[in-house]
Amino acid sequence: MSGATGRAVPQPTQISSWQRAEYNAARWMRYWGYADATARPGGPDAGVDVRARGALGQVKYQAAQVGRPELQRFVGARPRGSTAQLIFFTGSDYTQSALTYAAEWDIALFRYGLDGAMTPANDVARRVQRRAVAQPAAPAPAARPSVPVHASAPPERPFWQRALRVWFGVTLLLAPLGSLGDEKTYTGPPALDAVKFVGILTGCWLVGGYLLATRKGPRRKPGEAAPSRPSSSSAPSRPSAPSRPSAPSPPSTPSVLAALTAPLPADLVAEAARMLSSGRKPHEVDRVLRERGVRFLERGRILNEAKRPTPRT
Repeated sequence: MSGATGRAVPQPTQISSWQRAEYNAARWMRYWGYADATARPGGPDAGVDVRARGALGQVKYQAAQVGRPELQRFVGARPRGSTAQLIFFTGSDYTQSALTYAAEWDIALFRYGLDGAMTPANDVARRVQRRAVAQPAAPAPAARPSVPVHASAPPERPFWQRALRVWFGVTLLLAPLGSLGDEKTYTGPPALDAVKFVGILTGCWLVGGYLLATRKGPRRKPGEAAPSRPSSSSAPSRPSAPSRPSAPSPPSTPSVLAALTAPLPADLVAEAARMLSSGRKPHEVDRVLRERGVRFLERGRILNEAKRPTPRT
């Protein structure tokens, strides 16, 4: 089956995980004319799950209704000065306030079913569909060779290796505190002792953080092709179990220093501060950031920044 433009209508696919929901949204955006629409589950998205030259997509895999705050964060994630069409996808529904806000900001709202089918939820979404049918398909830019999803996922470490890395990592994180009373290490003067302590703290925390961050296995190397979805013309395959996002890559010393000095994303800091102020625990906020692909050291900096009181003007 194909549309008036010659583009193949996406075939049914079972939506069994948030990764499949994002890949399915990218397929539909390509059908609507955004030929370079790409989803990269597991990586830092900064509020955007699917990117194309003329559109940005956000996908929610949840049972609760989508409200106005989710759409406001989506609008805030669009780069300054960008005119890209905003397209929001959910497997549930939208509140009335979300529908009103979407009409004001020209956001296309879609609902997807368990079979991957898309249904427009407002007039902007219907306009996106009509415009896609009226326009010819744009040629897709040259893409990097893709690899199957099952072949690109790195193997997870055995349980005993993960447990051993966690034990050594936590021990190294706490080791500097145990050295404070060692008279053989800190012999004075106070300034020299302070320099020694900072050196011990930095070394132990770098190695301990590395062991904890890599306890599950190596992440896909930078520049390696992202997992690709099977084409619609291939035979439907049996859906596999949802896979967890890949673990952070082993950081080298320069990358660790860069992570400690790089500017923090303002939207993630603001969102973390809102979650903390609403009563959520730091470990819950850390889990949300980890699910969004934020690295271990950057998560700690974001939490520290979010805990700081807002200066009064």
